[in-house]
This record gives sequence, C-alpha cells and structure tokens, in this order.
Amino acid sequence: MHRYYWPDTPPYAAMLRRIVASWRDAGHHVEVLSSQPSYKGELDIAKRPRRDDVDGVSVTRLSLPGEAGRPLTRVVNAIRLGGAVIWRAMTRRPDVIMISTAPPVLGGAAAALAAKLTGARFIYHCMDIHPEVGKVSGEFAHPVVYGVLGRLDNWSCRRADPVVVLSRDMEKTLRQRRGGERLSIEVLNNFSLPAEKALPDELPFEWSGETFRVLFAGNIGRFQGLDSVVEAMGLLKDRDDIEFVLMGEGGAKGALQRKASELGARVRFLGHQPVEIAKAAMQRADAGFVSLTPGVYRYAYPSKTMTYLEQGCPLIVAVEPESELASDVVAGGYGHIVPVDDSKALAELMLRLADDRSEVTGMRGRASEKAKNTFSEDVVLKQWVELLQASEVETE
Repeated sequence: MHRYYWPDTPPYAAMLRRIVASWRDAGHHVEVLSSQPSYKGELDIAKRPRRDDVDGVSVTRLSLPGEAGRPLTRVVNAIRLGGAVIWRAMTRRPDVIMISTAPPVLGGAAAALAAKLTGARFIYHCMDIHPEVGKVSGEFAHPVVYGVLGRLDNWSCRRADPVVVLSRDMEKTLRQRRGGERLSIEVLNNFSLPAEKALPDELPFEWSGETFRVLFAGNIGRFQGLDSVVEAMGLLKDRDDIEFVLMGEGGAKGALQRKASELGARVRFLGHQPVEIAKAAMQRADAGFVSLTPGVYRYAYPSKTMTYLEQGCPLIVAVEPESELASDVVAGGYGHIVPVDDSKALAELMLRLADDRSEVTGMRGRASEKAKNTFSEDVVLKQWVELLQASEVETE
C-alpha cells in the first residue's frame, strides 16, 4: 500500500511499480492499494478506474483530495487510507502486507494493526524515519504531536519483519530509538528513478559544453541547504565559465531567485522537468549536487544520488563526513564532500574542478560502475524478491 502509485509523479510511485512487477514476475500474486493521481494538481493526469490494472497487477484507487498546503486534509486522507488497509486485509487475508512512509506514521500503524489482526507478515519500508524527519521540517515539531507519533511508530517498527531502510545510518537510528537489537531491520537502498521515455538527444534548453556546470535536480525546498549554493556562486560571479543549475520547483525557489539576482550569481533556474530530461542533463553535467540539512542523514537518504550515478555524473555532496553517504563517495572516488552550509568551501571546490576537468573525467567511470554494481534495478529488485521469499519461508 502507498499513498501514490504510477502514473502519479512522486519518485516512489514509479519505483514501487518496478518492485511490484518484480514480485509478479517471480510468481507472486500482488495487489496494490493506492489513490487516484493527486500528487501534483497542476499536472494533467487522467483519472484512473477505481479497479485499475497496471502491468497485469490489480490496483485499487481511492479518491483522495490533494494535500499540498492542507495539513488537515493530509491527516484525514491518512485515516481513510489506513481504514481501507485494515478492511482490505480483513476481507482479502494477504500473506504479506507492505507499506512505505506515505502517509507517515499513521499508514505504518494501520498496516501493522492489519497484519496483527490477520496474522500477515508486515514489511515496513521506511524511506524516511518519522516523526524525526517531520520534527526537522517543522511538520511534527509540537512536542505532544511528536511524542504521540514517536510512540506509535515504535509500536509499528517492533511488529515489522523487517523494517526496510536505505542506509546503515538509518538502521543505527532505529535501533537507538525503536528497540535495539530486537528489531528486524534490512538495509536495502533504492535504484535510479525510472524513465518512461527514451532519453532525448538534445535538451530543450541551452546547455553549452564549454561551461563548467553543476546540477541540482529535485525539490527546491527550505531544507535542501541551497542558500549556500547561491552564496558560493556569488563568490564566483566573475567566472562566466562556471554555472549552477537548479532544476525543479519548491517553496524556496522564489527567495533563492531573489538572492541570486542580488549577488549577481550565475545560477540558472529551470522548472520541473520530466525524468528523461533530467537524466539527459545529468549525463552532460560536470557534477550533480546532493545536500542534506544537518542531522538529516540519520533519518533519510537522498535517492537522487542513484539517478546521478546511473548517468555517470560525479557528485558534490554537502553532508556530515561521518555519514555513510559521505564515506561511500570518498571511498568510491566518484565525488567530493563539502561541509554543510559552507559556501566558501563549495566555491573553492567548483573553482578547482573547473580549472582542471581531468578529475571529473576520471570520476565519471567510477560513478557509472558504482551505479551498475550497487544501485542498478537488476541488483536491487533481486534483493526485493529475495526479501519477500524470505518472509514466506519464515511463515511456513
């Protein structure tokens, strides 16, 4: 079960479609409970049948209103979806119930209760650890709300077999906060965001190969640490051969545009682009930028990392050096780490790489190799099939 499913547009909707198809191909009967496309109301996605068929898999879609900027609606939607999970489990009696963290906490609790009532095995796919991430973002900052949600998620995690997380950092956090070694946890990271169309030969916007260009593709929000990007480019405003591209939309975009204009920073803002366009741009970029707000590496892992690597795009990562992400980038030799919110360090790194591009050339091959060996669909989907089969063996 997940709040969004293909053809809806959040990354997990497309990745879950691939996971479900891999289970189907392995001979399992899979059913999906989700909602009508509603993630981005401005996108013209046709309404799907309530009883849908996607790739030969039955998908039941609830009609839930859009949630952007509507916290109360989000709670009501989570309750409705959770109730549907419990009802469906009671009437269909599945062997395994899996849910991700959309909706956060309440969805996991509903799936855990449904599994308890029916004897099903519960797989809890924690793409983020809530309510901790919500506390950082402010969504669950109220101490009473945070406390209640924390206890509820403790209950869910202790009933999961397993909790699936994206990194060792997330595993460590769960063991510290949810019950230590008693928890069943599997570390299984994501693969690159699937593209529905072939990558284009030409980009629909200017992209000179002579300019040293760093690309950020994703949500331009308050917690991506992108102020330091604009400040770094302000320090490099005299270098007309260095450019930073921010591709996407988000609540912080307007403020960043104003700041870039004030500083005379060479930052180009592109709107949200289809996956195939974003991937084609990554292939041409000299580096892809990944950033996390301080401390967030303990609760989440930026999935855009895999998409950059798949395209042979070296990384510039603004994250704490003790994180697994930083350690992997340094050990693999496919990128560089800069301190979080350190615009001067970022400017100095871009200046060095722009003046000697031979280093970027060497990192491209290592980035592609890392993606192929660790984060390719074949590798990750095989692990998902093995995970489901292991669950079935244990229930026999």
